[in-house]
Amino acid sequence: AGTKSTITGDDFYGAYDAQETGKKFSSELGMTVTHYENMVYVGPEEGYVEESIAKGQGKKVAKLSGTEFRRLLRAGEDIPEWFAFKSV
Repeated sequence: AGTKSTITGDDFYGAYDAQETGKKFSSELGMTVTHYENMVYVGPEEGYVEESIAKGQGKKVAKLSGTEFRRLLRAGEDIPEWFAFKSV
């Protein structure tokens, strides 16, 4: 698959472009592509919800990118409990 952004940080494609391309060629590929939206953490009572629902309800969301997660791991820093189990 490779990188999704240029050296300057510009994205080559949008968040759901791969899903849309998969849907477009699903019969040729012999598979069904399922829509899966980004999930965000909105607190201990509700846990994780789809990002569009959280935004639509004006919820404060907590997100941690894969890049930031790896940085925290490499630096030996604490990972938020809502993101990963302590055993990580």
